[in-house]
Amino acid sequence: MACTTNIIFVDNFIKKKISIDNKIFSIFIFVLMISSTSSASEYRPKNFEEIIGQDAIVKTLNNAIKNDNIPQALLFCGPRGVGKTSCARILGKTINDLKQDYEYNIFELDAASNRGIEKMHSLLEQVRIPPQKGRYKVYIIDEVHGLTKDAITAFLKVLEEPPEHVVFILATTEKNQILPTILSRCQIYDFKKVDNESIIKLLSKICKEKKVKYEDGSLRLIAERSDGSIRDSLSMFDRLVIFTDSNLTISEVTSNLNVLDFNTYFKLTDLINGKDIPGILHLYDDIYNKGFDDLNFLNGLSRHLRELLVYKLNSNDKLSDHGNELSKRYIEHSKNISDQDLILMIEIINETLINYQKVNDKRMHIELCLMKLASLDSLQKKKSLIRTTEIKSSMEKEILEIEDKDSDKLFRQPEIKDISSLSIASLNFKKSVEEESEDVDIELPNDDFTENDFEIAWKKFCELEKKEGNNNILSLLKMNQPLMIDNVIVINTINKMNYKEMKSYKSKIQTFISKELNNYSISIDVSLSEETDKKKFLNSKEKLEMIQENNESIISLIEEFNLRI
Repeated sequence: MACTTNIIFVDNFIKKKISIDNKIFSIFIFVLMISSTSSASEYRPKNFEEIIGQDAIVKTLNNAIKNDNIPQALLFCGPRGVGKTSCARILGKTINDLKQDYEYNIFELDAASNRGIEKMHSLLEQVRIPPQKGRYKVYIIDEVHGLTKDAITAFLKVLEEPPEHVVFILATTEKNQILPTILSRCQIYDFKKVDNESIIKLLSKICKEKKVKYEDGSLRLIAERSDGSIRDSLSMFDRLVIFTDSNLTISEVTSNLNVLDFNTYFKLTDLINGKDIPGILHLYDDIYNKGFDDLNFLNGLSRHLRELLVYKLNSNDKLSDHGNELSKRYIEHSKNISDQDLILMIEIINETLINYQKVNDKRMHIELCLMKLASLDSLQKKKSLIRTTEIKSSMEKEILEIEDKDSDKLFRQPEIKDISSLSIASLNFKKSVEEESEDVDIELPNDDFTENDFEIAWKKFCELEKKEGNNNILSLLKMNQPLMIDNVIVINTINKMNYKEMKSYKSKIQTFISKELNNYSISIDVSLSEETDKKKFLNSKEKLEMIQENNESIISLIEEFNLRI
């Protein structure tokens, strides 16, 4: 009705040929357009049959009304825009059997803006008065978690023993913030996010009624961006109808919502599967220049790969909700990528998302992620296992280092016995290593790791030494913070004693860190950082002698006053 009146008014306005600036006229038209009823209000459910995506709750409430078993306190909790307030209003009208004038029986309070004790006292005074029409007075308190402590205390008194003619319906998006004393007095209904197919079905119905054209996939983009909220999807729909002039194309919807369409992700996965790094970087350059958000892009790519994995594992019946055409496309593309590669790709993207805020060059960070996705084979080769022959010399070196006569036995690795490098046992051991390396190719893991991974492993090692009571070596570990340079752990020590102690202990450190990071190419370099110009500490007598050398008058002064140190 409002929309029709506006159109007639504009028509008369134009016919009178009133002179007006074009910019002001455009703003005037826009205000008239948005003053019409929004879809969220126009398509708000009027009965339980119109509630979308909450079948279990609707069935429970209908049975309660049918059996005249209405609880006096209900708590509707769940995400925003899924029908909590609408369901509360419908329940209030239904239990009173009122089609109009229900405002005399249903009272709404927004606790987010009316959260004080005064408003609650006013509400509690009204509770005592019986309804003029119908059977119940229904009080809907929205965002009840916003009430102040005093308001909740006052509300609890009436909630314990409410009058028979009163039904309280509390709604919140933050169930975890509700006091247990309130939860225990309410019948709790957990509303869930609405699935994409239900939202698409509603939007397509509205498009037919309002004669809005739309391309296949455009409504799905709106549904996915709404994240299960009907209200959000309808708000986006209204904005997009105006933006596209009632023609929802995929290109304009993606541009307005700052999301990428399915075609872009399919094209990107084809380039990744084809190891076409220049093509990938060129495509990302187009995406970047169009202003798409990096995090939305990565999350969308991760979801896309997840869908491919779901179809690859033939689990689409339960885990996906795409239309037939899109499902066929996912099935076809999933044949070209192995499930192991898809899992690794999702892991790489998740790691990139975790580290996104830590890096300065965001674009380079995303490009590196995409290049990793296209280089899975190379990464796997890099992570492949190294041969024992490559660490043979390192093992022999360790055997010689263990036999350090100046090292304190307290700091030696307890698992390794003291073996002389010239003993029979040592020679036999080295001989067995040589024979094993010639006959058997034992391979050890060589996984990639980040600097953060190394820091975590180092802290774990320090905690282990603390737990074992090795306080001496623990103090050395904390004193000599290590550096990681190209798979080499560099530990600088400040004196020869620390150097010998740390060197005798490095085998245990290397074993632990290699196992923790699953990388056995790591080596340890203990270095000695000695200052060339050390400060000489003088006693009082030496200081006096130095002063006397520079100033002879001091000598006479000391003799005259008979001064002594």
